[in-house]
Amino acid sequence: MRNRFIKGMIGVLLFFLLLSGCLFGPEGKESSPIDPPPKSSEKKEQSSEKSKDQADSSDAKGSLELYFLTDTGYVVPYALNIPKVEGIAKEALDYMVKGGPAQSMLPEGFSGILPKGTEVKGLDIQKGTATIDFSKEFLSYDPGMEEKILSAVTWAVTGFDSVNKVNIWVDGRPLETMPKKKSPAQELTRDRGINLEIAQGVKASQSMPVTLYFLGQTEEDEVYYVPVTRMIDRQKNVAKAALTELVKGPQHGSDLVNALVDTTEINSVQIKGDTAVADFGKQLLEYSDEKKASQDALNTIVLSLTENTSAKKVKITVEGEGETAAKTLGDPFDKPVTRPKRINPVAF
Repeated sequence: MRNRFIKGMIGVLLFFLLLSGCLFGPEGKESSPIDPPPKSSEKKEQSSEKSKDQADSSDAKGSLELYFLTDTGYVVPYALNIPKVEGIAKEALDYMVKGGPAQSMLPEGFSGILPKGTEVKGLDIQKGTATIDFSKEFLSYDPGMEEKILSAVTWAVTGFDSVNKVNIWVDGRPLETMPKKKSPAQELTRDRGINLEIAQGVKASQSMPVTLYFLGQTEEDEVYYVPVTRMIDRQKNVAKAALTELVKGPQHGSDLVNALVDTTEINSVQIKGDTAVADFGKQLLEYSDEKKASQDALNTIVLSLTENTSAKKVKITVEGEGETAAKTLGDPFDKPVTRPKRINPVAF
């Protein structure tokens, strides 16, 4: 459960629900390369008519969730298919450099977040900690970008199962703090948050973070999901607190949009094993004449609950009725729905 915040930090496509129950989508001197993400067990078998050349081309690439900067200033995950190579995490960071190889693959309004010219000179993984050695160009950033850069690197690299923490080095030396605003650059985890904001009236010393997913939109009307870490008053039921904040929506003046109406009632949220069970009022169904929940609303619920708790799956009910909810929400909700491995974009 992500319910603590590092001391010192006060810092497109639409994807669809899988009908099978998935959503959207050693110690030593030498480094341990991160293996590419495993192919989904849900992936359909290739057609027997598919040519060998096509198969080889497909097998040579894998989907990675990287982090980029939007023209509205948010750090946003975006999944790209990039060639599979040994040391894929190092390769992934190369794609996050401004003006790098990913630029032609990104939607309008998205750009690389690492300073132009940055090189990843090395990436070593030991006991769950990734030590990344950047070239000196990594330090040529605007002060306002410091926290965004750290968030993007941390969230991208900890997206690999073998990494929990990140240490930043520059030109072969550990970087204790960033030069512009003195943000810590060692022992970085997702607990530091992303796109950080503080709820009105909240004292930092008595707060806790919840990461929520709202909607952004490109000039070409492509919708994408944006994680926002909001500092709120400490509460025991983190899952319900997260949903409560999700219903409240983005802060005033934000460019983001909420997929839930602010009258949506949350009856209860419980964690049962690896599943979060969330019961809502009937307002969840009042998004259309067909009395069906918004697909985006369901997706943001699943993303937000699994981001803030130990749950890997989410079961949604309405007024305590799972069967009725399943019929109304759609086939995937007749059983718990699994958080996707990749978002923005994923096509199923």
